[in-house]
Amino acid sequence: MQPSDNNELTDRELDAILPEWKIPGAPARLRAAVFPEVPGPWWQGLWGASIRIPVPVACILAAVLVLAAWRWFTPRTIYRDRLVPVKAMGAQDMSALRPVTELTPRIIRRPDARN
Repeated sequence: MQPSDNNELTDRELDAILPEWKIPGAPARLRAAVFPEVPGPWWQGLWGASIRIPVPVACILAAVLVLAAWRWFTPRTIYRDRLVPVKAMGAQDMSALRPVTELTPRIIRRPDARN
């Protein structure tokens, strides 16, 4: 093969020069033009870093918080409107205790209905 008349290098010469080649650094204004400074979210200013939470974990956490708030703010229903005093029993009064002879359960269908 005849060497070319112009000053072009062969593939072998280019392969030998390539590892020694150092590229010049990019100017600073180029990086600023391609990647402009964007202010981060407001919460990153508070802690300085972001917290990454997977979406399923965030959904479960939100559901638990909603259920907890619902249980906390739901008014409680009081089924007994009067207190029944219990006498203090001593060791000698234990013989007076007897098993229940007839059990009649009371079914509460709704908390607001009169039973």
